[in-house]
Parts: sequence; C-alpha cells; structure tokens
Amino acid sequence: MTMAQMKEVRDGFVVAALHAKQAGFDGVEIHGANGYLLDQFLTEYLNQRTDNYGGSPENRVRFAAEICRAVREAVGPDMTVGIRTSQSKVSDNHHRWSGGVKEAEVIFSTLGATGIDFIHTTEYRATEPAFEGSRETLAALAKQYSGVAVIANGMLDDPDTAVSMLAQGSADVISLGKAALANRNWPHLVRDNLGFDELDPSVFAPLANVKDWELKEPA
Repeated sequence: MTMAQMKEVRDGFVVAALHAKQAGFDGVEIHGANGYLLDQFLTEYLNQRTDNYGGSPENRVRFAAEICRAVREAVGPDMTVGIRTSQSKVSDNHHRWSGGVKEAEVIFSTLGATGIDFIHTTEYRATEPAFEGSRETLAALAKQYSGVAVIANGMLDDPDTAVSMLAQGSADVISLGKAALANRNWPHLVRDNLGFDELDPSVFAPLANVKDWELKEPA
C-alpha cells in the first residue's frame, strides 16, 4: 500500500464512524483482528514493509493506532470507540505474536494511549494462556497494559467460564458469538438457570454461490 492508499483507508474508517454517529449509534468498534487489513499490518510474516509501518511491533501497530486516534478525534468524547484484536486469523488459526508478552505490552499500551475506550480481544479459547510459558490470557494482558476496558471473546458459552473471566479481573465484559445465535435470550436463560438449546450448525453454513443479481450489468 502506498501512503496515499493508507490515507484513504484511514479516512474511510473516520467517515464510517461519523456515519454511525449521525445514525444514532452509541459507539463503534474498529476491526483490527482475524486477518483483516489492520491485523495484516500487525502480523510479522505478512507485513514485509521496510518503512515506519513494518519491522518492529511499535511500527506494525502504528497504522491501527493512527486509525484509532483519528476516529476518536473525529467523533468526539461522547461516543464510545474501541478496537478488536486477535493473534489468530481466518487464514492462520495457530498464529501467535512472536514477541510474546513483550510484544503484547507494546501493542496494548500503544492502542490504549490513543484515547479509545476499550479493546476487544478474541481467541479460540479466551481462557487459555496467550503464549507458551505465560499464564496470562490475551484479555488479561490487554487489561494489564492498555489502561482501558477489555472485552473478552472466545468459547465463553458456558456461564461459569464466562464469569471466571470477570471474577479474575481479566476482562470487564464478555462477548458471545455462536452461543448468542443458538440462544438469543442467553442472559435470560443464565439468570433463571434454564437449559440451552443445541446449536444448529446450519446457522454457520456460508452460501457462497453466485446470485443472479450479482451478474447483472449496472444500469
């Protein structure tokens, strides 16, 4: 990407956030996880740049931090702004930041200093240690080094598991994906100690066939 193209991306995040604010949303979450563009900048083996946006963790997190700061400045202090981060990605489920805890410290402290309100960490299992030889989860590291609220995601469908993240102080909020789709009233079921419905796998079956309307020439 050229610097001009990066500016277009940065401006695009800002415009999208402003549209959300104008539409009445309370907050926005910048997607910097799962192999998408900002995560590609953050990922050592994908980011081959030799300028100020490649190489060290400080450089690789720079673009995401600039976008966080730009969105925060654009929407003002009365709108919640956060960013979602992960180590793994759709193209590499086993990826871990090569610098371990030290790299996590750089990433989370840099993002936390941009003025955002929260960091949303997602792992395959949120309760597992983020790195070999370390006991802290990715959410706990974000909590330790960012200075902002942390949302944890990743196999927290079981209420006791979800509560453990909050009780240990590893996260301030937990988020659900599959469990919420299978049980849209999950909070009610947990509160009243009711059973959960079985997850229907067809909910996640992507329909990747080409639609007729996609082949039509624009008018």
